[in-house]
Amino acid sequence: ALFLIREAVADRINQTTKDVTDALNLKRDPIGADKLEASLVYTRFHGISSRSNALIGIVKARADRTEQYQDLLTMCRNAYCGSRESLLRLTVRSHLDKLRERHGLVGMTRLASVFLIRLCTIETSLYLDFFGDKEKMEQRKKGRDEETKEGGDNADDTSPDAAVSAAGGRKTTAAAASTTNPAQQ
Repeated sequence: ALFLIREAVADRINQTTKDVTDALNLKRDPIGADKLEASLVYTRFHGISSRSNALIGIVKARADRTEQYQDLLTMCRNAYCGSRESLLRLTVRSHLDKLRERHGLVGMTRLASVFLIRLCTIETSLYLDFFGDKEKMEQRKKGRDEETKEGGDNADDTSPDAAVSAAGGRKTTAAAASTTNPAQQ
């Protein structure tokens, strides 16, 4: 049973990585940062995440019983992280180098921060598609949806007040920009 799960998850991740690398010629040609999110780097992995999550859930449920299940879970995580790193390394480096060439160090830092935050958000979502607890994620999403429908206090964490609160009482640039010129809103 452990071999079959390893084959269905870790080996599938490795095979998908190889397929995507070959299809996009990633060893030589980076993907444009503006096309990354819609590329095979994400679509293929989203395609295998649902079945992998179900199998990983079985392994997680049994991980406390024997060390073999814990080792299998570690192997699946290592395969996943290694594959994501190999798929993204050249593209991220290329994009950061282009930003430095075009915008200098200060501009690169600002723009790279936005790019890396977006990349981390997407990668976190994909990781949770593989290794997250689907029931807990659905319950959290349902709770957030209900808060939004009811119009509860601070239901929208992107509001200027939430940004001020998150910044320790100081207005952040986004919060300041959204509150300083009401004519633009």
